[in-house]
Amino acid sequence: MKSARKYLILKCICEEFIKTGVPVGSKALLESYHLNCSSATIRNARAELEEEGYLEKKHVSSGRRPSSKGYQYYLEHLSTTDSESSIGLEFQREFQEILKDHTRSVEDVLTKSCQRISERTKMATVVLGPKADQESLVSIQLLSLNEKSARFIFITDSGYVEKKTFVRQKGESFTGRQNAVNFLSKRLTGTKIADLEAKAKALKPLAVQRYGKEGNRVVQAFLESLLSFARKKLTVYGQKNLLTLPEFQNDRQAFVNAIDTLQDGSSMSHSLTENDDLGDANVGFTHVQKGDRAIVTKAVGNDQIAVVGPKRRDYKKILAALDYVAYRLDRYFFSPDQNSTSLIPITPVQEVNKSVTKKKPAKKGVKK
Repeated sequence: MKSARKYLILKCICEEFIKTGVPVGSKALLESYHLNCSSATIRNARAELEEEGYLEKKHVSSGRRPSSKGYQYYLEHLSTTDSESSIGLEFQREFQEILKDHTRSVEDVLTKSCQRISERTKMATVVLGPKADQESLVSIQLLSLNEKSARFIFITDSGYVEKKTFVRQKGESFTGRQNAVNFLSKRLTGTKIADLEAKAKALKPLAVQRYGKEGNRVVQAFLESLLSFARKKLTVYGQKNLLTLPEFQNDRQAFVNAIDTLQDGSSMSHSLTENDDLGDANVGFTHVQKGDRAIVTKAVGNDQIAVVGPKRRDYKKILAALDYVAYRLDRYFFSPDQNSTSLIPITPVQEVNKSVTKKKPAKKGVKK
Protein backbone atom coordinates (compact mmCIF):
# COMPACT_ATOMS: atom_id res chain seq x y z
CA MET A 1 0.00 0.00 0.00
CA LYS A 2 1.80 3.11 -1.27
CA SER A 3 -0.41 5.84 0.20
CA ALA A 4 0.33 6.75 3.82
CA ARG A 5 -3.04 8.49 4.05
CA LYS A 6 -4.83 5.39 2.81
CA TYR A 7 -3.09 3.25 5.45
CA LEU A 8 -4.00 5.81 8.13
CA ILE A 9 -7.65 5.54 7.09
CA LEU A 10 -7.46 1.74 7.16
CA LYS A 11 -5.85 1.87 10.62
CA CYS A 12 -8.60 4.13 11.92
CA ILE A 13 -11.33 1.93 10.45
CA CYS A 14 -9.75 -1.15 12.06
CA GLU A 15 -9.48 0.48 15.47
CA GLU A 16 -12.98 1.97 15.34
CA PHE A 17 -14.55 -1.33 14.31
CA ILE A 18 -12.59 -3.22 16.99
CA LYS A 19 -13.86 -0.73 19.55
CA THR A 20 -17.52 -0.55 18.53
CA GLY A 21 -18.31 -3.57 16.36
CA VAL A 22 -20.26 -1.25 14.06
CA PRO A 23 -19.34 -0.85 10.37
CA VAL A 24 -17.51 2.47 10.04
CA GLY A 25 -18.69 5.40 7.90
CA SER A 26 -16.72 8.47 6.81
CA LYS A 27 -18.59 10.74 9.23
CA ALA A 28 -17.64 8.56 12.22
CA LEU A 29 -13.99 8.65 11.17
CA LEU A 30 -13.92 12.43 10.91
CA GLU A 31 -15.63 12.86 14.28
CA SER A 32 -13.54 10.32 16.19
CA TYR A 33 -10.09 10.69 14.66
CA HIS A 34 -9.97 14.31 13.42
CA LEU A 35 -8.36 13.34 10.15
CA ASN A 36 -6.89 16.19 8.18
CA CYS A 37 -8.89 15.51 5.04
CA SER A 38 -12.41 15.85 3.69
CA SER A 39 -15.23 13.36 3.85
CA ALA A 40 -14.96 12.91 0.09
CA THR A 41 -11.29 11.98 0.40
CA ILE A 42 -12.17 9.35 3.01
CA ARG A 43 -14.91 7.91 0.79
CA ASN A 44 -12.54 7.67 -2.17
CA ALA A 45 -9.82 6.00 -0.09
CA ARG A 46 -12.40 3.67 1.42
CA ALA A 47 -13.61 2.66 -2.04
CA GLU A 48 -10.04 1.89 -3.13
CA LEU A 49 -9.40 -0.13 0.03
CA GLU A 50 -12.55 -2.12 -0.61
CA GLU A 51 -11.59 -2.76 -4.22
CA GLU A 52 -8.15 -3.95 -3.10
CA GLY A 53 -9.70 -6.37 -0.59
CA TYR A 54 -8.78 -4.57 2.66
CA LEU A 55 -12.38 -3.62 3.54
CA GLU A 56 -15.75 -5.28 3.18
CA LYS A 57 -19.38 -4.35 3.69
CA LYS A 58 -22.56 -6.24 4.51
CA HIS A 59 -24.93 -3.88 2.72
CA VAL A 60 -24.59 -1.39 -0.12
CA SER A 61 -25.39 1.62 2.05
CA SER A 62 -23.58 0.47 5.20
CA GLY A 63 -20.20 1.50 6.53
CA ARG A 64 -17.11 -0.62 6.05
CA ARG A 65 -15.33 -3.12 8.23
CA PRO A 66 -11.88 -4.72 7.91
CA SER A 67 -11.54 -7.94 5.96
CA SER A 68 -9.01 -10.58 7.01
CA LYS A 69 -6.57 -8.97 4.57
CA GLY A 70 -7.22 -5.59 6.17
CA TYR A 71 -6.61 -6.90 9.68
CA GLN A 72 -3.45 -8.62 8.46
CA TYR A 73 -2.05 -5.40 6.98
CA TYR A 74 -3.03 -3.42 10.06
CA LEU A 75 -1.24 -5.86 12.37
CA GLU A 76 1.88 -6.13 10.23
CA HIS A 77 2.30 -2.36 10.49
CA LEU A 78 1.57 -1.89 14.19
CA SER A 79 4.54 -0.14 15.77
CA THR A 80 5.85 -1.16 19.18
CA THR A 81 4.62 2.13 20.62
CA ASP A 82 1.09 1.24 19.52
CA SER A 83 0.95 -1.50 22.16
CA GLU A 84 3.21 -0.04 24.86
CA SER A 85 0.34 1.20 27.01
CA SER A 86 -1.66 -2.01 26.58
CA ILE A 87 0.10 -4.24 29.12
CA GLY A 88 -0.73 -2.45 32.37
CA LEU A 89 1.19 -2.48 35.65
CA GLU A 90 -1.43 -4.64 37.37
CA PHE A 91 -0.95 -7.40 34.78
CA GLN A 92 2.84 -7.17 35.20
CA ARG A 93 2.59 -7.41 38.99
CA GLU A 94 0.22 -10.39 38.82
CA PHE A 95 2.56 -12.14 36.47
CA GLN A 96 5.58 -11.55 38.68
CA GLU A 97 3.69 -13.19 41.55
CA ILE A 98 3.56 -16.34 39.41
CA LEU A 99 7.35 -16.29 38.99
CA LYS A 100 8.02 -15.84 42.71
CA ASP A 101 7.46 -19.53 43.39
CA HIS A 102 10.61 -21.31 42.21
CA THR A 103 9.11 -24.73 42.94
CA ARG A 104 6.67 -24.46 40.04
CA SER A 105 7.16 -26.71 37.04
CA VAL A 106 7.03 -25.48 33.45
CA GLU A 107 3.45 -26.77 33.14
CA ASP A 108 2.33 -24.96 36.31
CA VAL A 109 3.82 -21.65 35.18
CA LEU A 110 2.32 -21.98 31.70
CA THR A 111 -1.08 -22.81 33.21
CA LYS A 112 -1.02 -19.75 35.47
CA SER A 113 0.29 -17.59 32.63
CA CYS A 114 -2.48 -18.64 30.26
CA GLN A 115 -5.12 -18.06 32.90
CA ARG A 116 -3.83 -14.49 33.34
CA ILE A 117 -3.71 -13.93 29.57
CA SER A 118 -7.30 -15.17 29.23
CA GLU A 119 -8.43 -12.87 32.03
CA ARG A 120 -6.56 -9.96 30.45
CA THR A 121 -7.77 -10.46 26.88
CA LYS A 122 -11.22 -11.98 27.60
CA MET A 123 -10.40 -14.67 25.02
CA ALA A 124 -9.62 -18.37 25.07
CA THR A 125 -5.95 -19.30 25.39
CA VAL A 126 -4.33 -22.48 24.11
CA VAL A 127 -0.99 -24.08 24.94
CA LEU A 128 0.52 -26.48 22.45
CA GLY A 129 3.43 -28.42 23.89
CA PRO A 130 6.63 -29.33 22.05
CA LYS A 131 6.43 -31.66 19.09
CA ALA A 132 7.16 -35.27 20.02
CA ASP A 133 10.14 -35.40 17.66
CA GLN A 134 11.70 -32.34 19.33
CA GLU A 135 11.56 -33.55 22.93
CA SER A 136 13.43 -36.31 24.74
CA LEU A 137 13.17 -38.18 28.04
CA VAL A 138 15.86 -37.12 30.53
CA SER A 139 14.81 -38.85 33.76
CA ILE A 140 12.63 -41.61 35.21
CA GLN A 141 12.26 -41.72 38.99
CA LEU A 142 10.33 -43.63 41.64
CA LEU A 143 9.53 -41.92 44.95
CA SER A 144 8.18 -43.80 47.96
CA LEU A 145 5.27 -41.85 49.48
CA ASN A 146 4.52 -44.27 52.33
CA GLU A 147 4.51 -48.00 53.05
CA LYS A 148 1.66 -48.62 50.61
CA SER A 149 2.14 -46.18 47.75
CA ALA A 150 4.79 -44.74 45.46
CA ARG A 151 4.93 -42.09 42.74
CA PHE A 152 6.36 -42.74 39.29
CA ILE A 153 7.80 -39.60 37.61
CA PHE A 154 9.29 -38.90 34.21
CA ILE A 155 10.83 -35.63 33.05
CA THR A 156 11.53 -34.34 29.54
CA ASP A 157 14.34 -32.08 28.36
CA SER A 158 11.93 -29.13 28.07
CA GLY A 159 11.12 -29.40 31.78
CA TYR A 160 7.77 -31.18 31.56
CA VAL A 161 6.97 -33.51 34.43
CA GLU A 162 4.42 -36.32 34.41
CA LYS A 163 3.46 -38.21 37.58
CA LYS A 164 1.64 -41.48 38.24
CA THR A 165 0.80 -42.62 41.78
CA PHE A 166 0.05 -46.28 42.43
CA VAL A 167 -0.64 -48.44 45.48
CA ARG A 168 1.54 -51.42 46.27
CA GLN A 169 -0.19 -54.70 45.67
CA LYS A 170 0.20 -57.82 47.78
CA GLY A 171 3.59 -59.42 47.23
CA GLU A 172 5.17 -56.33 45.63
CA SER A 173 8.19 -54.58 47.13
CA PHE A 174 9.48 -51.05 46.69
CA THR A 175 12.94 -52.45 45.95
CA GLY A 176 11.53 -54.57 43.13
CA ARG A 177 9.76 -51.59 41.61
CA GLN A 178 12.89 -49.45 41.97
CA ASN A 179 14.95 -52.07 40.15
CA ALA A 180 12.38 -52.13 37.35
CA VAL A 181 12.48 -48.32 37.13
CA ASN A 182 16.28 -48.39 36.94
CA PHE A 183 15.97 -50.97 34.17
CA LEU A 184 13.68 -48.66 32.17
CA SER A 185 15.70 -45.54 32.90
CA LYS A 186 18.93 -47.09 31.65
CA ARG A 187 17.32 -48.06 28.34
CA LEU A 188 14.93 -45.16 27.70
CA THR A 189 16.74 -42.02 28.88
CA GLY A 190 17.63 -39.86 25.87
CA THR A 191 14.91 -41.39 23.69
CA LYS A 192 12.68 -39.06 21.66
CA ILE A 193 9.14 -38.84 23.05
CA ALA A 194 7.79 -39.98 19.69
CA ASP A 195 9.68 -43.28 20.03
CA LEU A 196 9.03 -44.02 23.72
CA GLU A 197 5.80 -46.00 23.45
CA ALA A 198 7.14 -48.52 20.95
CA LYS A 199 10.43 -48.89 22.81
CA ALA A 200 8.76 -49.35 26.22
CA LYS A 201 6.37 -51.98 24.84
CA ALA A 202 9.32 -53.84 23.32
CA LEU A 203 11.07 -53.85 26.71
CA LYS A 204 8.02 -55.07 28.65
CA PRO A 205 8.58 -58.85 28.20
CA LEU A 206 12.17 -58.55 29.44
CA ALA A 207 11.10 -56.35 32.37
CA VAL A 208 8.46 -58.94 33.37
CA GLN A 209 10.96 -61.78 32.97
CA ARG A 210 13.49 -60.06 35.26
CA TYR A 211 11.24 -58.35 37.81
CA GLY A 212 7.92 -60.18 37.62
CA LYS A 213 4.77 -58.27 38.57
CA GLU A 214 6.83 -55.22 39.64
CA GLY A 215 8.28 -55.00 36.13
CA ASN A 216 4.82 -55.26 34.60
CA ARG A 217 3.38 -52.56 36.90
CA VAL A 218 6.25 -50.14 36.25
CA VAL A 219 6.11 -50.47 32.46
CA GLN A 220 2.32 -50.10 32.56
CA ALA A 221 2.60 -46.99 34.79
CA PHE A 222 5.11 -45.52 32.35
CA LEU A 223 2.84 -46.14 29.36
CA GLU A 224 -0.15 -44.59 31.19
CA SER A 225 1.95 -41.56 32.13
CA LEU A 226 3.06 -41.23 28.52
CA LEU A 227 -0.57 -41.28 27.36
CA SER A 228 -1.55 -38.66 29.94
CA PHE A 229 1.41 -36.53 28.87
CA ALA A 230 0.35 -36.71 25.21
CA ARG A 231 -3.20 -35.63 26.08
CA LYS A 232 -1.88 -32.55 27.86
CA LYS A 233 0.01 -31.34 24.79
CA LEU A 234 -2.99 -29.23 23.83
CA THR A 235 -4.64 -27.41 26.73
CA VAL A 236 -7.38 -24.78 26.52
CA TYR A 237 -8.09 -22.06 29.10
CA GLY A 238 -10.75 -19.37 29.40
CA GLN A 239 -13.40 -20.88 27.12
CA LYS A 240 -16.14 -19.25 29.18
CA ASN A 241 -14.72 -15.84 28.24
CA LEU A 242 -16.13 -16.33 24.76
CA LEU A 243 -19.64 -16.09 26.22
CA THR A 244 -19.01 -12.43 27.08
CA LEU A 245 -18.29 -11.49 23.46
CA PRO A 246 -21.05 -9.86 21.39
CA GLU A 247 -20.32 -12.27 18.53
CA PHE A 248 -21.53 -15.16 20.71
CA GLN A 249 -24.01 -13.63 23.16
CA ASN A 250 -26.88 -13.65 20.68
CA ASP A 251 -25.73 -16.61 18.62
CA ARG A 252 -25.69 -19.82 20.62
CA GLN A 253 -24.68 -21.92 17.62
CA ALA A 254 -21.66 -19.71 16.93
CA PHE A 255 -20.55 -20.22 20.53
CA VAL A 256 -21.02 -23.99 20.30
CA ASN A 257 -19.04 -24.04 17.05
CA ALA A 258 -16.22 -22.04 18.63
CA ILE A 259 -16.01 -24.46 21.57
CA ASP A 260 -16.05 -27.44 19.20
CA THR A 261 -13.18 -25.88 17.27
CA LEU A 262 -11.12 -25.35 20.44
CA GLN A 263 -11.70 -28.93 21.57
CA ASP A 264 -10.77 -30.41 18.21
CA GLY A 265 -7.15 -31.24 19.03
CA SER A 266 -6.05 -32.15 15.52
CA SER A 267 -7.62 -29.02 14.01
CA MET A 268 -6.08 -26.70 16.61
CA SER A 269 -2.67 -28.36 16.37
CA HIS A 270 -2.71 -27.87 12.60
CA SER A 271 -3.77 -24.22 12.95
CA LEU A 272 -1.04 -23.49 15.50
CA THR A 273 1.77 -25.22 13.65
CA GLU A 274 1.12 -24.25 10.03
CA ASN A 275 3.45 -21.23 10.24
CA ASP A 276 7.11 -22.23 10.05
CA ASP A 277 8.62 -19.14 11.68
CA LEU A 278 7.53 -19.22 15.32
CA GLY A 279 10.08 -16.76 16.64
CA ASP A 280 7.66 -13.85 16.34
CA ALA A 281 4.01 -13.41 17.10
CA ASN A 282 1.97 -14.73 14.19
CA VAL A 283 -1.61 -13.91 13.37
CA GLY A 284 -3.58 -16.27 11.18
CA PHE A 285 -7.13 -15.85 9.94
CA THR A 286 -9.28 -18.75 8.86
CA HIS A 287 -12.74 -18.95 7.36
CA VAL A 288 -14.34 -22.32 7.85
CA GLN A 289 -17.87 -23.65 7.98
CA LYS A 290 -17.83 -23.18 11.75
CA GLY A 291 -17.15 -19.46 11.39
CA ASP A 292 -14.37 -16.87 11.18
CA ARG A 293 -11.66 -16.85 13.82
CA ALA A 294 -8.25 -15.37 14.44
CA ILE A 295 -5.39 -17.18 16.14
CA VAL A 296 -2.48 -15.18 17.56
CA THR A 297 0.49 -17.40 18.42
CA LYS A 298 3.72 -16.79 20.28
CA ALA A 299 6.60 -19.20 20.88
CA VAL A 300 7.75 -19.73 24.48
CA GLY A 301 10.70 -22.09 24.53
CA ASN A 302 9.51 -25.26 22.80
CA ASP A 303 5.86 -24.45 23.42
CA GLN A 304 3.39 -22.17 21.73
CA ILE A 305 0.78 -20.01 23.43
CA ALA A 306 -2.16 -18.94 21.30
CA VAL A 307 -5.06 -16.57 21.93
CA VAL A 308 -8.13 -17.67 20.00
CA GLY A 309 -11.33 -15.78 19.27
CA PRO A 310 -13.29 -13.86 16.65
CA LYS A 311 -11.50 -11.55 14.23
CA ARG A 312 -12.80 -8.39 15.91
CA ARG A 313 -10.62 -8.08 19.00
CA ASP A 314 -8.14 -5.81 20.75
CA TYR A 315 -4.95 -6.95 19.04
CA LYS A 316 -2.81 -4.34 20.78
CA LYS A 317 -3.68 -5.80 24.17
CA ILE A 318 -3.27 -9.40 22.98
CA LEU A 319 0.11 -8.84 21.31
CA ALA A 320 1.38 -6.84 24.28
CA ALA A 321 0.35 -9.57 26.75
CA LEU A 322 1.88 -12.36 24.65
CA ASP A 323 5.12 -10.44 24.08
CA TYR A 324 5.46 -9.66 27.78
CA VAL A 325 4.74 -13.21 28.95
CA ALA A 326 7.05 -14.77 26.35
CA TYR A 327 9.86 -12.38 27.30
CA ARG A 328 9.50 -13.14 31.02
CA LEU A 329 9.18 -16.90 30.61
CA ASP A 330 12.15 -17.08 28.25
CA ARG A 331 14.25 -15.31 30.89
CA TYR A 332 12.81 -17.40 33.72
CA PHE A 333 13.26 -20.84 32.17
CA PHE A 334 15.74 -20.51 29.34
CA SER A 335 18.14 -17.65 30.16
CA PRO A 336 21.69 -18.73 31.07
CA ASP A 337 21.34 -16.54 34.17
CA GLN A 338 18.38 -18.47 35.54
CA ASN A 339 19.35 -17.98 39.16
CA SER A 340 18.63 -14.25 39.04
CA THR A 341 14.86 -14.64 38.77
CA SER A 342 13.79 -14.35 42.42
CA LEU A 343 11.60 -11.39 41.55
CA ILE A 344 12.40 -9.69 38.28
CA PRO A 345 11.81 -5.92 38.57
CA ILE A 346 9.02 -4.59 36.41
CA THR A 347 10.65 -3.76 33.12
CA PRO A 348 9.43 -0.78 31.10
CA VAL A 349 7.29 -1.92 28.24
CA GLN A 350 9.80 -0.41 25.83
CA GLU A 351 12.44 -2.92 26.98
CA VAL A 352 10.06 -5.81 26.45
CA ASN A 353 9.25 -4.61 22.96
CA LYS A 354 12.91 -4.16 22.09
CA SER A 355 13.51 -7.79 23.03
CA VAL A 356 10.87 -9.00 20.62
CA THR A 357 11.82 -9.24 16.98
CA LYS A 358 9.70 -7.06 14.74
CA LYS A 359 6.70 -9.02 13.55
CA LYS A 360 7.01 -10.41 10.06
CA PRO A 361 4.14 -10.46 7.63
CA ALA A 362 2.26 -13.74 7.85
CA LYS A 363 3.19 -16.12 5.07
CA LYS A 364 -0.34 -17.20 4.45
CA GLY A 365 -3.39 -15.11 3.91
CA VAL A 366 -7.02 -16.02 4.19
CA LYS A 367 -7.67 -19.71 3.98
CA LYS A 368 -10.95 -21.16 2.89
